[in-house]
Amino acid sequence: MMLIIFMLGWAQGAYIEDERKALLEIKASLLEVSNFLNVENLLPTWVDHGKYCDWERIKCNTTPGFVTDLSLGDMFSMEKDMDDFYAFHRSHELIWRLNASLFLNFKELRRLDLSWNYIGNTFVSSGLERLSELKKLENLNLGYNFIETNIFPSLSDLTSLKILNLTHVNINGYQMNSPTHDISEFRIPENLEVLDLAGNGYYGTLQMQGSQETYKLSKLKSLNLAFSYFNENLITTLTTFTSLKTLDLRYNSLSGPFPYQEISELSNLEMLDMSFNRLNVTPSIQDCKSLMRLERLESVSLALNYFNKSIISCLSFLPSLSILDLSVPNLGKVPNLPYLEVLILSENNLNGTLPMEALASFHHLKLLDLSFNNFVGSIPSTIKSLSSLQVVLFADNALNGSLYNDGLCDLKNLHELDLSGNMFDGNLPKCFSGLSSLKFFDISSNQFTGMIPPSLIVNLTSLEYVDFSYNKFEGSFLFSLFSNHTKLQFFRFESGSEKIEVETEEPIGWIPMFQLKYLVLSNCIKKRPKGSVVPSFLLHQHKLRVLDLSHNSLEGQVPNWLFKNNKNLGILKLKDNSFRGVIHMRYKSNIKELDMSGNQITGVIPENLQSFIPYIRYLNFSSNELNGVIPTSMLDLTELWILDLSNNRLSGEVPKGLFTNLSCAGIKLSNNTLYGHVLSGNLILGNLEVLQLDNNCFTGNIGINTSGDSMVVLDISENHFTGRIPSWMSNMCPYSDGCELVARNNHLDGPFPCGKTSFEFLDISQNSFSGPIPSCVNLKYTKHLHLGSNRFTGLVPDAFQNLTNVLTLDISQNYLSGRIPEFLGELSNLRILLLGKNNFFGSIPEKLCQLNNVSLIDISSNFLTGLIPRCLNNITGPKQLAFIQQNMGAYDVDSFWNDIVLQYHIRDISYTQADQFETRDEIQFTTKNNPLTYKGNILDYMLGLDLSSNKLTGEIPEELGMLTHILALNLSHNKLSGPIPVSFSNLSQIESLDLSSNSLSGKVPSELIQLTKLAVFDVSYNNLSGRLPERKAQFGTFVKESYEGNPLLCGAPLENNCMTTPQVSESSTKKDTENWYDIDKASFYGSSCSTWFVFMLGFVAILYINPYWRRRS
Repeated sequence: MMLIIFMLGWAQGAYIEDERKALLEIKASLLEVSNFLNVENLLPTWVDHGKYCDWERIKCNTTPGFVTDLSLGDMFSMEKDMDDFYAFHRSHELIWRLNASLFLNFKELRRLDLSWNYIGNTFVSSGLERLSELKKLENLNLGYNFIETNIFPSLSDLTSLKILNLTHVNINGYQMNSPTHDISEFRIPENLEVLDLAGNGYYGTLQMQGSQETYKLSKLKSLNLAFSYFNENLITTLTTFTSLKTLDLRYNSLSGPFPYQEISELSNLEMLDMSFNRLNVTPSIQDCKSLMRLERLESVSLALNYFNKSIISCLSFLPSLSILDLSVPNLGKVPNLPYLEVLILSENNLNGTLPMEALASFHHLKLLDLSFNNFVGSIPSTIKSLSSLQVVLFADNALNGSLYNDGLCDLKNLHELDLSGNMFDGNLPKCFSGLSSLKFFDISSNQFTGMIPPSLIVNLTSLEYVDFSYNKFEGSFLFSLFSNHTKLQFFRFESGSEKIEVETEEPIGWIPMFQLKYLVLSNCIKKRPKGSVVPSFLLHQHKLRVLDLSHNSLEGQVPNWLFKNNKNLGILKLKDNSFRGVIHMRYKSNIKELDMSGNQITGVIPENLQSFIPYIRYLNFSSNELNGVIPTSMLDLTELWILDLSNNRLSGEVPKGLFTNLSCAGIKLSNNTLYGHVLSGNLILGNLEVLQLDNNCFTGNIGINTSGDSMVVLDISENHFTGRIPSWMSNMCPYSDGCELVARNNHLDGPFPCGKTSFEFLDISQNSFSGPIPSCVNLKYTKHLHLGSNRFTGLVPDAFQNLTNVLTLDISQNYLSGRIPEFLGELSNLRILLLGKNNFFGSIPEKLCQLNNVSLIDISSNFLTGLIPRCLNNITGPKQLAFIQQNMGAYDVDSFWNDIVLQYHIRDISYTQADQFETRDEIQFTTKNNPLTYKGNILDYMLGLDLSSNKLTGEIPEELGMLTHILALNLSHNKLSGPIPVSFSNLSQIESLDLSSNSLSGKVPSELIQLTKLAVFDVSYNNLSGRLPERKAQFGTFVKESYEGNPLLCGAPLENNCMTTPQVSESSTKKDTENWYDIDKASFYGSSCSTWFVFMLGFVAILYINPYWRRRS
């Protein structure tokens, strides 16, 4: 007996020693990754002495003290941010080389968690299949790793497993946008109760160990196959899972009818999620009755499928249904399911007033989501009858009116209230202060006025999430009212009004009891006579992840202490303030987005940025006063995704490798004095999607073998590039329809190369391109085409008929000839047409009158003849905006507050920063006698017509007076005759009217005095006569140059005074009393010509008689 006890003790000691050794080897395997991530002192309690059962992340059984639980998830504290986690691995190919066979030493192991690490394929190849020897292993979690190989053959023999979590085991899986592995190869262990395979892009059908006739998975209770590529063939295998309680099939490829028959076999089902698929057929009522078997099914989500309202009748047969999500299916009505506790009908195109009558019998309703619909009117007071409501989500409708007497104050159980994105007005009701359970309060983007009641804030001490942004509040709001709110995590106040200020410094020295994670105070902090300051209460915040203090005129040094105090600070926006001094980093930070643009920061960019912000993904130092060179150490920012250094005073050459070595998607260096052959050579631009180098001093030819397949926006305008455009530029972004190439104002020449790219925006104006405009350019998706100020010759190509989406067409200032093509009038979306300064001849095509949306037409300085088409009055201008700011590439920065997103019903609070990457349309148009450049949004408001410097004849059509919104009209330097139309007095918005250098006759209509916005008026060098209009309003500002060259005009500001002939007698004829300037013009011109002829005849006779002059001739 003693020998047996001795042998057992010896074996137990050996097992313990093996476990200790294996644990220390696991710790040692972490060293490579921890050194790379600069994560120090991992597992400090794991040392080679003492009881390892006391070590962190380990649990043991009481006797004999063997390891039963290893919690090794998230070893590197990646904050469970999947996007950032994946991006970091992708850029470094970082892998934790963990040996799976080490775990064979833990014979009593029941639970193993290795999730959220950098585990890769080597873990599988190092003996994962041998874990089947661990006969007591019940729970295995490998989620959120980088195992790309097929893991199923290694797991099929783990017969003891009850819980298997492989969610996102290959984070790259679902992001590949194509199926990865066939799940049919996996033989599911028969004891399995929970199986999570979400997010891996798997496909196929499920199989069991043994034959289907022998085994049924009677123990499987939870199955998660979301974010995969399973189709309806999977459904047929579901009937085997008789014990299933939860089934998640979100984001798959299911199509066809709702699988009522298969689902009805799962009699234990409690939760079903089939949202975000392509199901589109509702079974018959008779077939739907089979759903009555599902007596336990309480929660159903069919969001974002394609059902019609008949699905409601089908679901009504579910006897225990209490949670229903039917977002997006266009139901057209509210379902009559009064026993529901949760009803989600967002994005259903529901309209009319809020359906409170239809919901009156929903006495058990706790959550009501009617957001993103088209409801109008106010909130009916009858909502108070739904006394069980805890969550009310009415965001993004067209609701209006005040909130007084609307019944919301009577919902005493309310936890969440979202009224954002509506048109509510008036003051906030003070009775809201009685909603003591309110946690989530969002009233942003409405029209609320008045002061925010202090009692409302003071009493709502349960608040965790508050958003007051974009209203019309007034007065001063004390932020210290939140001082006792211990639960507050999220506060956002972006002001759209100058009447509200947030006071952050009163009372002096107040200390908050909250710890914020997300704080936005943009354009709202109270301005002080001695300069605004960074809110002092931030000194007491240590959990901030997002901080936005932009647009506040804050002064002083950049608050570096924010990095020291908030270790998890991921986003910091200090844009458009008045911070001074140099960039001086003091503390290492995990910051991922830093925006310090629009300040007064001076000095150079620090060389050691990588030491302080190694994980930065978005860096914006634009619009400051930085000088010096771009440091080569910028290449060490290996995570950098977006870089904006534009609008500074940077000089020197761009560091070699900035475009090729980084994984950047966007780089903007515009408006500096950088120089060098930046695009010469053969570059591999990798992931670069946006590259803006405009307004610098770059020179040289562009490399012909550069690779830029990912490039979407390339702006090299306003530089000194020479040579030809290489073919790769006309073949960039082969997989995108939104490509943009801007090469304006360089020294580029030769023909423009043909290519496959359909540019949405192409500007190669102000260069020396020659030859015919290439017909081979793909114009299918082109919206903005600028070919002006080059040396193109020949006709307008027939390929321009394909410009069906074009908004801007500029081919001015070339050597194009022929007639203006009729088909230009069929480009119905055209807004701007610039054909000036070419050699076009013939008449103006009447088809141009069909361009109803056009706002600017310039066909000046050609050789056009004939009449001005009367139908041009049909050009009434655009009905909607087209040149509003367009964000190029919306680069989302990761959601550092996923816990808040999940905790509340927030769809998206991601912090997109792409406004600085807009590509703005730019054109030249002559107005007020000046060729001016117009850029961006202003083009939506510019309306003008320039027909000057041609050979047009005939009278000016009266119909042009119907262009009531036109700002500039130029008909000068033609051969027009007849009077100035009196109808021009209807041009109420006109600012520039030029009719000079024609043969117009008659008076200057006095009615034109009504044109109160007219700044430039020129009728010089015509045959006008009579008295000028009174010098009133704008006509009091015009000088004599506006009228010169018309000898028969009189009155100020001309020197010709208007005089009348004295009356001879009362019996004088009308002719006797006419003014001198009203003489018969035929007689006047006849006598003038006769006098001139006689004078010249006499002069010639004198020359002939004089012998001196005769000899010279």
